[in-house]
Amino acid sequence: MRIVILSVLVLVLPALATAEEVRGVATAQQVLDEVNTARAARGLRPYLLDENLARAASDCAVYRAKYRMEGHTSNDFGFLPTGTQARAAGCAAWPVGMGWGSCCTYDNYQYAGAAYCVGPDGKRYMQLFVR
Repeated sequence: MRIVILSVLVLVLPALATAEEVRGVATAQQVLDEVNTARAARGLRPYLLDENLARAASDCAVYRAKYRMEGHTSNDFGFLPTGTQARAAGCAAWPVGMGWGSCCTYDNYQYAGAAYCVGPDGKRYMQLFVR
Protein backbone atom coordinates (compact mmCIF):
# COMPACT_ATOMS: atom_id res chain seq x y z
CA MET A 1 0.00 0.00 0.00
CA ARG A 2 2.81 2.44 0.82
CA ILE A 3 4.41 1.82 -2.55
CA VAL A 4 1.19 2.71 -4.35
CA ILE A 5 0.68 5.92 -2.36
CA LEU A 6 4.29 6.98 -2.90
CA SER A 7 3.94 6.32 -6.63
CA VAL A 8 0.83 8.50 -6.79
CA LEU A 9 2.59 11.32 -4.93
CA VAL A 10 5.57 11.13 -7.28
CA LEU A 11 3.19 11.54 -10.22
CA VAL A 12 1.00 14.25 -8.68
CA LEU A 13 3.52 16.51 -6.94
CA PRO A 14 5.39 17.58 -10.10
CA ALA A 15 2.08 18.63 -11.68
CA LEU A 16 1.15 20.68 -8.61
CA ALA A 17 4.58 22.30 -8.52
CA THR A 18 4.22 23.25 -12.18
CA ALA A 19 0.96 25.09 -11.51
CA GLU A 20 2.54 27.04 -8.65
CA GLU A 21 5.68 27.81 -10.66
CA VAL A 22 3.55 29.17 -13.50
CA ARG A 23 1.63 31.44 -11.18
CA GLY A 24 4.99 32.66 -9.86
CA VAL A 25 6.38 33.56 -13.29
CA ALA A 26 4.13 36.54 -13.93
CA THR A 27 1.21 38.06 -12.10
CA ALA A 28 -2.23 38.06 -13.66
CA GLN A 29 -1.91 41.80 -14.26
CA GLN A 30 1.51 41.43 -15.92
CA VAL A 31 0.19 38.90 -18.40
CA LEU A 32 -2.90 41.02 -19.08
CA ASP A 33 -0.58 44.01 -19.59
CA GLU A 34 1.09 42.01 -22.36
CA VAL A 35 -2.31 41.36 -23.95
CA ASN A 36 -3.21 45.03 -23.59
CA THR A 37 0.06 46.10 -25.22
CA ALA A 38 -0.94 44.08 -28.30
CA ARG A 39 -4.39 45.70 -28.17
CA ALA A 40 -2.94 49.22 -27.82
CA ALA A 41 -0.83 48.69 -30.94
CA ARG A 42 -4.14 48.45 -32.83
CA GLY A 43 -5.73 51.39 -31.04
CA LEU A 44 -7.99 49.21 -28.86
CA ARG A 45 -8.91 50.00 -25.26
CA PRO A 46 -7.35 47.78 -22.59
CA TYR A 47 -9.13 44.86 -21.01
CA LEU A 48 -9.81 45.14 -17.28
CA LEU A 49 -8.51 42.33 -15.08
CA ASP A 50 -10.96 39.75 -13.78
CA GLU A 51 -9.11 37.65 -11.19
CA ASN A 52 -11.44 34.66 -11.61
CA LEU A 53 -10.91 34.63 -15.37
CA ALA A 54 -7.16 34.90 -14.76
CA ARG A 55 -7.21 31.91 -12.40
CA ALA A 56 -9.13 29.88 -14.97
CA ALA A 57 -6.70 30.94 -17.69
CA SER A 58 -3.76 29.86 -15.54
CA ASP A 59 -5.26 26.47 -14.73
CA CYS A 60 -6.19 25.89 -18.37
CA ALA A 61 -2.75 26.97 -19.66
CA VAL A 62 -1.01 24.61 -17.22
CA TYR A 63 -3.26 21.75 -18.32
CA ARG A 64 -2.69 22.46 -22.01
CA ALA A 65 1.10 22.69 -21.51
CA LYS A 66 1.18 19.45 -19.54
CA TYR A 67 -0.59 17.61 -22.35
CA ARG A 68 0.99 19.70 -25.14
CA MET A 69 -2.40 20.79 -26.44
CA GLU A 70 -1.84 23.51 -29.01
CA GLY A 71 -5.58 24.19 -29.31
CA HIS A 72 -8.55 24.22 -26.99
CA THR A 73 -9.33 21.52 -24.45
CA SER A 74 -12.57 19.60 -24.82
CA ASN A 75 -14.10 22.20 -22.46
CA ASP A 76 -12.01 25.29 -21.67
CA PHE A 77 -14.96 26.71 -19.72
CA GLY A 78 -14.70 23.79 -17.29
CA PHE A 79 -11.72 25.62 -15.76
CA LEU A 80 -13.88 28.58 -14.69
CA PRO A 81 -14.48 28.85 -10.94
CA THR A 82 -18.06 28.27 -9.86
CA GLY A 83 -20.15 31.36 -10.50
CA THR A 84 -17.69 32.82 -13.01
CA GLN A 85 -18.79 33.46 -16.58
CA ALA A 86 -16.82 33.99 -19.76
CA ARG A 87 -18.25 34.84 -23.17
CA ALA A 88 -15.30 33.45 -25.14
CA ALA A 89 -11.89 31.81 -24.81
CA GLY A 90 -8.78 32.08 -26.90
CA CYS A 91 -5.59 30.07 -26.92
CA ALA A 92 -2.32 29.54 -28.74
CA ALA A 93 0.94 27.62 -28.39
CA TRP A 94 3.91 29.50 -29.84
CA PRO A 95 7.65 29.30 -29.32
CA VAL A 96 8.86 31.51 -26.46
CA GLY A 97 9.85 34.95 -27.72
CA MET A 98 7.08 35.42 -30.28
CA GLY A 99 4.97 37.58 -27.98
CA TRP A 100 1.31 37.25 -27.09
CA GLY A 101 -1.07 35.49 -29.42
CA SER A 102 -4.51 34.04 -28.99
CA CYS A 103 -8.01 34.44 -30.29
CA CYS A 104 -10.05 37.10 -28.46
CA THR A 105 -7.01 39.38 -28.11
CA TYR A 106 -8.52 41.99 -30.43
CA ASP A 107 -12.21 41.45 -29.65
CA ASN A 108 -14.57 43.97 -28.07
CA TYR A 109 -14.98 42.71 -24.51
CA GLN A 110 -14.43 44.62 -21.27
CA TYR A 111 -12.99 42.09 -18.78
CA ALA A 112 -10.34 39.44 -19.27
CA GLY A 113 -8.01 37.01 -17.59
CA ALA A 114 -4.87 35.78 -19.32
CA ALA A 115 -2.08 33.36 -18.49
CA TYR A 116 0.61 31.25 -20.06
CA CYS A 117 2.68 28.21 -19.22
CA VAL A 118 5.91 27.20 -20.92
CA GLY A 119 5.57 23.51 -21.69
CA PRO A 120 8.18 20.78 -21.65
CA ASP A 121 8.44 21.24 -25.42
CA GLY A 122 9.54 24.88 -25.03
CA LYS A 123 6.27 26.32 -26.35
CA ARG A 124 4.39 29.05 -24.56
CA TYR A 125 0.82 27.85 -23.99
CA MET A 126 -1.33 30.99 -23.79
CA GLN A 127 -4.92 31.16 -22.59
CA LEU A 128 -7.34 34.08 -22.55
CA PHE A 129 -10.88 34.25 -21.15
CA VAL A 130 -13.05 37.31 -21.84
CA ARG A 131 -16.45 38.73 -20.93
